[in-house]
Amino acid sequence: MATLTLLIRRSPYIGHGHQTALAFASAALDAGHAIKRVFFYQDAVLAAMQQQPPQGQAAISQQWQSLAARGVTLQVCIANALRRGVVDEREAQRYDCQATLAPDFVLAGLGEMASASEDSDRIVEF
Repeated sequence: MATLTLLIRRSPYIGHGHQTALAFASAALDAGHAIKRVFFYQDAVLAAMQQQPPQGQAAISQQWQSLAARGVTLQVCIANALRRGVVDEREAQRYDCQATLAPDFVLAGLGEMASASEDSDRIVEF
């Protein structure tokens, strides 16, 4: 079985890339593969923002959190997150603003993505 890292780059509000990635991740886990991390980069960091979804819809962050419940680490590029207003408690104190990072997501540097090339058999980009 393979160890995978998912790299998500696109906005959760354009197209169906996040839904495809979620379906892929769920199928991979069900097939016995391990997912080391999901790394959100560029506009994909918006998926980690804590928000109220439209009535009758699940927030994309909640959908990703279902993977965290299965042991998958959800990492958000800190530089891209800060540019888009996605901050955790620590950064919120630093910048004197409110935290917006949804639970189960963690801010991480690009070094984590670089590590993926060493500790994953495959990197799958969406």
